[in-house]
Amino acid sequence: MIRIIVSVVLLVLLVVLVVMNVGFTTSVNLFGTRFENVPVIAVAALSFALGVVYSLFIYVGRFLHGRAKQRIATKTQGLAEREKALDARESSREAAAPGTGPAGPGTSTGGVFSRILRSLGGSAKPRE
Repeated sequence: MIRIIVSVVLLVLLVVLVVMNVGFTTSVNLFGTRFENVPVIAVAALSFALGVVYSLFIYVGRFLHGRAKQRIATKTQGLAEREKALDARESSREAAAPGTGPAGPGTSTGGVFSRILRSLGGSAKPRE
């Protein structure tokens, strides 16, 4: 209830300010174009509105930048977790089959080549 009363009082004060200053005029130079007899209150209101729009653009830009930064951080964290999981899988495969090297059938590269060679009728063992 107090907010409503304060808002009404501020609105009445704003209306009184506008009404009492409508008669005062000035000339405005806007990028080389000169406007004569422009009410001062109109200049003030337009300046305030343009300031609000400008700050809105800044806010949207910072919001989008923060969201992109968060998305990159999440992606980086996900990639780090996947890399740890892959390292754990590779170390468990090496522990399970100690005779296979980096190009052996236990790794993805060796597995692909061995399947290709088997399908062609060749040997799956690497040359020494």
